[in-house]
Amino acid sequence: MEIMAYIGSVIIFISFCTKKVNLLRLLNNIGCVIFLFYAFYHGRMPLIILNSMVIIVNMYHIWSDKKQKIKRY
Repeated sequence: MEIMAYIGSVIIFISFCTKKVNLLRLLNNIGCVIFLFYAFYHGRMPLIILNSMVIIVNMYHIWSDKKQKIKRY
């Protein structure tokens, strides 16, 4: 299960290396979901709360960006 934390960390790191914001948010969400599995398995409430909040913020911005693109066209 420890490997999941490493995989999540690598994906989150890669997300910060991208130039496209939506790709950053998508990859970051994938890393956060992996971390959630790890956190639930080990009962790490601070990690559960943090990653859940990051996912919510990322999803809000992804949704908001798509909504703005639709309004432009």
